[in-house]
Amino acid sequence: MHIDIYIHLLAVIPSLIFGAINLAMKKGTLLHKRIGKVWAVLMLIAAVSSLFIRPTGSFTWLHIFSVVVIVCVPVGVFAIRSGNAKRHVYCMLGAYIGTVISAYFAVVSPGRFLYGVLF
Repeated sequence: MHIDIYIHLLAVIPSLIFGAINLAMKKGTLLHKRIGKVWAVLMLIAAVSSLFIRPTGSFTWLHIFSVVVIVCVPVGVFAIRSGNAKRHVYCMLGAYIGTVISAYFAVVSPGRFLYGVLF
């Protein structure tokens, strides 16, 4: 297995956990902001590293989620710093939901690493 898969998994697994925690907790608190910063970095690492994972030899439809995350996370950070909470919520929620969807299909798709580990 290539190092890019390890890097991707080491970023995406905690990002799923931190994302769920941040979505469930009170917004705007110091803890929410700190978890959010860690989550944003992990999401960007996961998205960029996923671009190097090509089980078919080329990009797949799952890579669309990577591009969405690479765009949405910085836009969401800029939005909240600019006082646009609504855009922040849409961007971060979209990035998180996209990650959950892509993680699901990465697990249930034959030929993928996690499919081989779990099934």
